[in-house]
Amino acid sequence: MATEAQDEMMLKVSDSLKDGTFACTSLTKLSGGTANFVYRGILVTPLQDGTKTVVIKHTEGYVAQSPGFKITTTRCDYEQTVLTALSTLPPSTHSNITVMTPSMHLFSPTTNTQIYSDLPSSLDLKSYVLKHASSLTHPQCQRLGHALGLWTNSFHSWAQADEQKGLVEAMKGNMAMRDLKFTINYDTLVQTVERFPGILEGSRKVFEKVREQRRKDMESEGMVLIHGDFWSGNVLLPDGPISDASSATTVYITDWEMSQVASPAYDLGQMFAELFELKHFKDIEAGVWLIEAFMQGYGKIDEEMAFKTAVHVGTHLICWGSRVQGWGTEEQVEGVVERGREWVVKAWEGDRGFFEGGPLGCLFYS
Repeated sequence: MATEAQDEMMLKVSDSLKDGTFACTSLTKLSGGTANFVYRGILVTPLQDGTKTVVIKHTEGYVAQSPGFKITTTRCDYEQTVLTALSTLPPSTHSNITVMTPSMHLFSPTTNTQIYSDLPSSLDLKSYVLKHASSLTHPQCQRLGHALGLWTNSFHSWAQADEQKGLVEAMKGNMAMRDLKFTINYDTLVQTVERFPGILEGSRKVFEKVREQRRKDMESEGMVLIHGDFWSGNVLLPDGPISDASSATTVYITDWEMSQVASPAYDLGQMFAELFELKHFKDIEAGVWLIEAFMQGYGKIDEEMAFKTAVHVGTHLICWGSRVQGWGTEEQVEGVVERGREWVVKAWEGDRGFFEGGPLGCLFYS
């Protein structure tokens, strides 16, 4: 989006807040996320608890970084619904790392603007690992990954409780995001064969079977409430060395507009694919360490869920690992596509032995 248009949007958002509690002296555009306009605002008047900054998320009927890509604004209504309910989910703490969702201070359905609690001086997990790769230790990754897995299990379990039946029914209405997730993953999986025929053509029939099964899964009874866009870019943590267990660290799970009723394997698979890409493209061991520690925190899953997760990891690598501009060499891109193909095919075939000792072995032995 052109700079001039971005400036106009910032003025529009600032103007919409000027007469209320959340009037700001200035807005700063935040990185991360492609679909919305996200800013850190410095409040004219601090809140009663002393809060001086907030995060402002504004939604339009298109993807912020690709205005030609139209997308419904109802996504922010569903985000407000799930985040309001999530205020009853207790934070999860492991080794003094506390994982939680941000508090929603305000939602304006007339302007499609949301205001959240801020985590100052923070980075998303992907950027954090890239920045601090040389100093990240295995014990630090064990603590952080375990904390993330513990929270994710807590969320998935909470979402299946009787108390959340009303919420789940409401979130079933977020079909636009459910259908979008299917399209950008499983339709794209089959379409990507045309981009890499030498690598993928031989697996086309398997990909088509996977797509049809996932389409059937969308209407099955076993689906639960998930985050829906659960990846390292939506995990925020303080930008600095991870403190030892004697000091507290807060981590936020953000961006809930894709939340939907689907398989938990989609949350696990997307996160693990993005973490594995750190190892594949940048040779950062922390990516694999975090996957293993995450599963230790999440706990044991059954074999069906493990294979479904592995299929989704492979699908994400093929569809998205191959498309990040400037992320890797041509050889690395082809390598991630081949790795994704292997994982989809072997998981679809139920070949547990293939995964033993590899980056996804922890799915079967957590």
